[in-house]
Amino acid sequence: MITEKYYKNIDETLYTEVFKNGLTVYYLPNSQISKAYGIFSTNFGSLDITFADKTYPAGIAHFLEHKLFEKEEGDVMLKFGSQGAQTNAFTSFDRTSYLFSGTENIKENIELLIDFVQTPYFTEASVAKEQGIITQEIQMYQDDPDWRLYAGLLAALYPKSPLAEDIAGTPESIGQITVEMLYKNYETFYQPSNMCLFLTGAFDVLEISELLHENQDLKNLPVQKIDREEMIFAPSQSFSEISMDVSDNKLGVGLRGNNGVSSADYLEYRLSMQIFFAMIFGKTSKFYENAYKTGLIDDSFNYEFESSSRFRCFVATLDTKEPEKLAKILQDELKKYKINADTSEEKFDLIRRQMLGDHIASLNSQEHIANEFTAMTESSRKTFFDSSEVLSQLTLEKVLKLAESFLDNSECSVFLIRPKK
Repeated sequence: MITEKYYKNIDETLYTEVFKNGLTVYYLPNSQISKAYGIFSTNFGSLDITFADKTYPAGIAHFLEHKLFEKEEGDVMLKFGSQGAQTNAFTSFDRTSYLFSGTENIKENIELLIDFVQTPYFTEASVAKEQGIITQEIQMYQDDPDWRLYAGLLAALYPKSPLAEDIAGTPESIGQITVEMLYKNYETFYQPSNMCLFLTGAFDVLEISELLHENQDLKNLPVQKIDREEMIFAPSQSFSEISMDVSDNKLGVGLRGNNGVSSADYLEYRLSMQIFFAMIFGKTSKFYENAYKTGLIDDSFNYEFESSSRFRCFVATLDTKEPEKLAKILQDELKKYKINADTSEEKFDLIRRQMLGDHIASLNSQEHIANEFTAMTESSRKTFFDSSEVLSQLTLEKVLKLAESFLDNSECSVFLIRPKK
């Protein structure tokens, strides 16, 4: 049965259908756009290396993503190209997603997206070939100081955990991956009940629904309980450093939140923390204005709040000639937020309205809508389309209360890349 929900704030109607095999499909028809966009996601990412009392090599989710494009008859990308579409995929900490976009052969491309993801084909020869390709990819990132800074900070915040590993794994870990491991991970995490499909574009919902029912009814897809191991984090490392061929010091300061967030409150929590850190460190903050004017920070300064159902953290990174001084200043700014002039009603309302405007503008992008929507399906009862309503109802008091809870239950890490002497 297809259900529909109208979002008045953004004038959009979302149709949802749960198939008998557990697959959830979201339809967002739009007759004003000629291009169709589809994203097929599984709740399976680099964090999911331990399940059913067995641990698999780091990087196996990313490896699976690569291998699903290769079939006995050739590369799926070529087939999409022949049907006038583009395709791609990505793996994050907690999901793997496959996508296509195109203006023609919409039904054919939707079915191709479903079929290639639901039809695994692995051989020992193709696995060995992919191990070489991904090893080169990993080594390329190891030479990127900005990536090493971010990855090193996460490793300091979450030592001895999957978050301390590159999403692609290491040359050693992917060298351990076998055909049998790939099939076992595929059968566990690529079952329909652990996946969702989001489609948007100029199509008829009932027509596409009928197409998908016929497709799924012909397949015997895996159904089993997913026994994920709960992640238990070791204490964070307060300070760590490495040396690389860089001209300036690269500094990372991170806070690891240790308090839980319910799925009912997740969207409100995420938006609140984004507002809070924008008040403290955003380009309209006193900190940013003063530090930029005095040369303490430059355009390399960047910060973000990362969150999912299993972890949440704040990270700030920048190039600096005075890393120790900057690390202390950043930590002090967070400690004294209660007396910070930027945590005011005026600044809160300014940033909240900016975020509302950015959200409305983002609705013009099919890719952004689909990616953001599917990113929240596991973590939150509310969806990306509820963002404007949640933002409109947020108060400064609520934001500061959630920020206090995060900061009071957090651990701090500093990671530094120094120039080689």
